[in-house]
Amino acid sequence: MLTQCIFIQLDIHVWDYLVDNDFAFKIIDAGDSPALDPFSHGQTEHLCDSCKDLKFWTTGFHIEDDLSELKVRQGNCQFCSMRWEACKYLEGYSPSARFDRVDSVMKLNENDPPVFSICSGPGLNLPSSLQVGLPQVTEAARTPYQIRLINTWMKECDENHPKCRGLPQKDGPGSRKAFQLPTRLIDIGRPGSKIKLYETRPEDKTENLKYIALSHQWGDPTASNHFRTTTQNYAAHLNSIDFYKLPDTFKDAVTMTRDMGIRYLWIDSICIIQGPDGDFNTESQKMEDVFSSAYCVIAASCARDQWDGFLKNRPESDLRRFATFRNGRDPPFYVCQFLDDFNTDVLEGPLNKRGWVLQERVLARRTIFFTDKQIYWECGNGVRCETLTHMKNELAAFLGDPNFPEIAIHSPRADRDTSHGEKILYYQDLYKTYSRLAFSKLEDRGVAMNGLEQRLSRGFVCNGKFGILDDKSLFHRSLLWRRAATVTSMEKILFPADRQQVPSWSWMAVKGEMDYIPVPFDTVDWETSLKSPLRHTLTFKDEQSRSMEIRAKANELVHGYGDDLEEFFDRVSDHEGTPRRILCVVVGKNKGSGRVEEKFHYVLLVSPEPSSGPWVYERVGAGKIPGSWIDFTRPVVEIGIC
Repeated sequence: MLTQCIFIQLDIHVWDYLVDNDFAFKIIDAGDSPALDPFSHGQTEHLCDSCKDLKFWTTGFHIEDDLSELKVRQGNCQFCSMRWEACKYLEGYSPSARFDRVDSVMKLNENDPPVFSICSGPGLNLPSSLQVGLPQVTEAARTPYQIRLINTWMKECDENHPKCRGLPQKDGPGSRKAFQLPTRLIDIGRPGSKIKLYETRPEDKTENLKYIALSHQWGDPTASNHFRTTTQNYAAHLNSIDFYKLPDTFKDAVTMTRDMGIRYLWIDSICIIQGPDGDFNTESQKMEDVFSSAYCVIAASCARDQWDGFLKNRPESDLRRFATFRNGRDPPFYVCQFLDDFNTDVLEGPLNKRGWVLQERVLARRTIFFTDKQIYWECGNGVRCETLTHMKNELAAFLGDPNFPEIAIHSPRADRDTSHGEKILYYQDLYKTYSRLAFSKLEDRGVAMNGLEQRLSRGFVCNGKFGILDDKSLFHRSLLWRRAATVTSMEKILFPADRQQVPSWSWMAVKGEMDYIPVPFDTVDWETSLKSPLRHTLTFKDEQSRSMEIRAKANELVHGYGDDLEEFFDRVSDHEGTPRRILCVVVGKNKGSGRVEEKFHYVLLVSPEPSSGPWVYERVGAGKIPGSWIDFTRPVVEIGIC
């Protein structure tokens, strides 16, 4: 997703690879860096004569391979074998393959992502476009090198990235709030010391009390072995939590937090009292504070659940291959299998498919991702890799923005405020992305974006709730969602009585992926009789009551067009089941001086909700229909859409 957003010409798969050898030199030393000698990894240096003579540093360097010949040579040469593995899928489709060097990477047939990285150790006198880095990552999960690397990332960010640290910037859009500590934290102390739940106090120095927040998957929602705080064990957790009884994912979080020299840790299942008599409803409203105030977020990307852990050794088969090139007595350089795939390892990984995780990444100022392949760091200055690669992508930067949604509000390329239309495309893509994420508990769909919506609303200077923004045409456009083409029916979510009730006009009230009805800019007159419920600050009590109704005027549909409406219904059962009275609410109509019957109208389809009163209706669909389908000869019906 996020492919038609503000910078419409950008591609999430196209990254800029930045040379940052000053940082690399801080890390690589003989004490704790993985060895740069390929023989220490059991790596052979066998190259064919053609590969030994390759002049990588000539301008426009590329390799043109005949696939049939490469297939034969690949058994006797390390680099030929690597090229064959990268391009063998082309066999039968193309007779040849071309590899081009672009600074410190090599691309196959000019496509992204790259297939090889090029790096060297310190001391090699090669072009400034070559990154000093590691040809291989270690099999071990927690080495002195990795700990030092993580702490150096933190130090570099603290010292050089003002937007990633401290209080919100005065010259920003004012979207990020001042620090606010969570209600509870886990006091992990030092290795060997007692772990316990800590209730934060007003006198705690918010900006000085550093804590790490954990982003993780709970796992099977039906499992009974989730480690959590309840009203029954709350007092015990305030006194002590046995480290050895913690699930492996939580143990790893404690261990890594201690390695970073931080005393406090936030984990949702421990710091929020779980269960029907807990405080989830209250605490879930505070996720913006939790993740934006965290010193850093640890994302357990490779952990499938609480018990899996994320500090896991990497299988030797997952370690990347590389070829070693030498020129006389000069230090070697390496052409390596491309490993720095942030898209696959993080953005498309299993953790990032979970609904809660979107806002955790967005609200974090900086995040460390522990994946199966390597460790990644993300902050406002881009993404760094365990291999020492430094990379940036402006689409990824939207969600990695430490002052989200500053980048969406001010275009960094054009050095101007983004237009109203660009903001619309931005929030629509963001919400479409969220609607495609998964939840262990479907009722969380309405609350797992609370913090993100609060930030977005402040940045756009408007109220927002349940995926609807109340500002100019944003309110009307927000209502014009529909089930995605890949979804046959969007079924209602049954929300427990003690949970936030989501109104039918919101896509958060149903299960499934949604899209927005395309509405060209500056072509529609919006209906002013629609009354938004978001004109005042909402409380949890408001969200449970009739105050969330949209006041509207509804029209009858002309008899005979029922079958033509099938594609507009959210649920197939609303069209195929027992006949119901269907009215339409006009949200907007095409501009122009023509007859109203000839204009296209953007409408909500609504049906009576008998249990709530005679004039209370629920949304059952939306679409774009000709005015001739609407019966303007009959009186309008004033309704409330609940």
